[in-house]
Amino acid sequence: MSIIKQILDSDLSSTSVSASVNQCTFGELPVIVIKHKTCSAAVSLQGAHLLFWQPSTEPTPVIWLSQKANFKKEVAIRGGVPICWPWFGKLGDPMHGFARLVEWKLDSCKEDNNGVNLTLSLTNNQQTEQFFTKPFQAWLTIHVGQTCEVNLSCTGDFEATSALHTYFEVNNINDVTVKGLGDSYQERLAVENKPSISGQLTFNQEVDRIYTHADDSILITDGKRTIKLTNVNATDVVTWNPWIDKAKAMADFADEEYQSMVCVETCRINKALKLSPIQKSTYGFKIEVI
Repeated sequence: MSIIKQILDSDLSSTSVSASVNQCTFGELPVIVIKHKTCSAAVSLQGAHLLFWQPSTEPTPVIWLSQKANFKKEVAIRGGVPICWPWFGKLGDPMHGFARLVEWKLDSCKEDNNGVNLTLSLTNNQQTEQFFTKPFQAWLTIHVGQTCEVNLSCTGDFEATSALHTYFEVNNINDVTVKGLGDSYQERLAVENKPSISGQLTFNQEVDRIYTHADDSILITDGKRTIKLTNVNATDVVTWNPWIDKAKAMADFADEEYQSMVCVETCRINKALKLSPIQKSTYGFKIEVI
C-alpha cells in the first residue's frame, strides 16, 4: 500500500477538525488529513509540513512524498514541502534550519466549496531554543483545492534565509523540462549538467543548483501534464534531483524514486528576509495544473 493511501486511511481513528478535515497520528507524528471534494492532502504538525496534494481532477499527486519517508519526532520528512528556516543549507546546525523538525500549532482551519485553508504558527519555545535562542514568530498559511498556495510569514530581529522545498511528482524524470529558470545560477556540484537551452533544465544526471534570476512563473512539464509554479516575493529557485547514486545512498529515499520526482523550490537565499519585530516578512508560491 502506498504511503499516501496509508495516511488517508489512518484518519479512521481520528479527531474531526471540520467537515473534510481530521487529525490523526501517523507514525509518531500528529497529521492533518484533508479529504475535500476538490482535493486530498495532508499536513504534519511537525514542520507545518504539507506532505502531499492531489487535486480531484488529477490521477496522481502533484506534490510528491517518498515511500520511505520517516514519521519520527525531530526527524525530517522526505518529500512534500519541507520548510527550510531560519537558514538554508549548511549555514547553521541542523542543516536547513529547525522549523521542519519542531511541532507547530494549528491556529485555524476553514473550508468552503473551493477547498481548505489552514494557518499554523510557531514561536520560540523550549523545543526551538536548543537550536536557536533569538525570539521569533512564524506563520504558515496553506490553501489546498484545485490549486495549492503556501505562504510563510515571520517576525524577529535578525536575517533569515529560507526555502519552501517543494517536491513535485513527475511521470518520468527523463521526460521532464523545467522552463523559466533564467540563465544565471550557482552550481553546487562538481560535475555540471549544463543546460542546452538557456533558462531551461532537463535531467540526465544529478542536479543541485540555485537559480538567482528566475521568472516569477515556472513551468514543469513531463509529457503527461504541465505544472505552473508562481513564486511571490521569492529571490531564488533551487532545482534538485539526486539521480541514481545519491538515491541509493539515502535511507529515506527508495532507489528508483529519483525517476518520479523533481524539486523546484521557492527560496530566499541570496537576498535574505530582513525580519522586523513588528512587521511580517512574507514569501510563498501558488501551484496549478494547466
